[in-house]
Amino acid sequence: MQWRAIACLLLLVAFGRSGRAQSDRLDAGGSSPGNRPIVARMADVQAVRKRLGLTAEYAGIAGLESVKVAVLDYGFAGLGQGRPYLPASAEVVEHYDPDFVRRFGLGDPDFRTPFDPMNRHGRVMAQILWSVTGSHPSGPKFYLLNASGPTMLRRAVRFAIEHKVDLILFSGSFEGGGNGDGRGPINRVVAEATAAGILWINAAGNSGRKVYNGPVRVLKDGYLRLRDGSDVAALRFRNRVDENRVSVTLTWNDYREEEDAGTDKDLDLYVEDPAGRPVGAGEKRQVSGSHVPGPDESRNPRERVVLAALPASPEVLSDPDYCYRIRIRAKQGRFLPTDRLRVLVTASRESYIPPGGDTPREALEFLDATGEGELYPPADNPLVLTVGDSDASSSIGPTADRRVKPDVILADSRAFFTDGEVSAGSSNAAAYVAGVVTVLKAAAPTLRPSHLLRIAQQGPAVPSSALQGRPPRPANSPTPGFHYWQTPSRAKLAELVQGGR
Repeated sequence: MQWRAIACLLLLVAFGRSGRAQSDRLDAGGSSPGNRPIVARMADVQAVRKRLGLTAEYAGIAGLESVKVAVLDYGFAGLGQGRPYLPASAEVVEHYDPDFVRRFGLGDPDFRTPFDPMNRHGRVMAQILWSVTGSHPSGPKFYLLNASGPTMLRRAVRFAIEHKVDLILFSGSFEGGGNGDGRGPINRVVAEATAAGILWINAAGNSGRKVYNGPVRVLKDGYLRLRDGSDVAALRFRNRVDENRVSVTLTWNDYREEEDAGTDKDLDLYVEDPAGRPVGAGEKRQVSGSHVPGPDESRNPRERVVLAALPASPEVLSDPDYCYRIRIRAKQGRFLPTDRLRVLVTASRESYIPPGGDTPREALEFLDATGEGELYPPADNPLVLTVGDSDASSSIGPTADRRVKPDVILADSRAFFTDGEVSAGSSNAAAYVAGVVTVLKAAAPTLRPSHLLRIAQQGPAVPSSALQGRPPRPANSPTPGFHYWQTPSRAKLAELVQGGR
């Protein structure tokens, strides 16, 4: 989700943290007629529903209150404060009961991570979903579940399964936990939900043009060859604003099905300023087997450098390559021709307005981004409905095993609120589609994940020109390409549900 005031964009890039079943219903105190608190709500709901294809035949669908929806996130700020953003029946689960954790083997029962008290991303996702369904006070039934990191995701998914949830909305992703091919420990957890018949809607992510994909090619000095040109062992990026918080995350395809399985392949990550001086390094020692990792060791094929207050790149017109540089060095392990790596570069400030300008510009430019292969788990899962939008910041595939993702694209993901805020991005797109799917589930209770993916293929093809700043779709794609979301008629819905498993 991207919030826009004037030129400000706030992005949820990834969940990088982990957390009783202890649930609290929303406090609707003060919401009685004559004393109803004023809350921000979507300003153009009917126009949105029309744009999404929820025509008159979907008005007043019976059974909507019985549909159970879980929103997995780590920020629900604003709930429980006498503000009826959602139905009063909504339940919030921040911590999971130790007995629940023990019963299902979900890690250390004493381990917990609270919500981010300043983050409202999950609450807004639920609010958008509820608006699309018609904002009925009676439902659908919401569960707002803490999924802050892999451990908490496992707990949230098991909670959803035990409470027989119909649909999960997850507008997030993990920078690690998989190789981009729909497998790995994160996707194994997601598969438990889809195997239980839960419809899983996932945002594609907002990593568009921020990801480099490439083979592991080791040079004589141990550094990797990353590109062609004058400095083949470097990836370049520009930062155009001072005091920008920039994160560089390196992963390579040695994740196993088990979480923290370990790896005997070790890469180190370095960042230099334009003059070649080091500004950050990720040099953890990757370990495997029964070895318990120490403070400078890791069992995951991942390195990360966080540059807390990075200065702007100098503008040297005579040398367009005068940029920050990323270097990677092979430390140990035997790398094969099939080994691949990914580098993700993100920033706290994604846009700015230059002096004298009136149009926002990108604050961070990753010059060597490959322009595809940008989906992180679980957006790469073959059984989830992955939703993106047509903006260049929205992540696209193909996946590492050459599947087309996202499954559907929303042409317009903007959400206007009555407090004057406007948000956009793949998170919004996923929340919009999740709202429609909730209505479809009420209309066709036997709707399953396989039906949903079949519906996704019914939408019109997305022309390459609609994907801003993107390369042509891959030649070996098993389908014609991306599809716009198109809500089926009720007759077509019945046909699709009855015609497949």
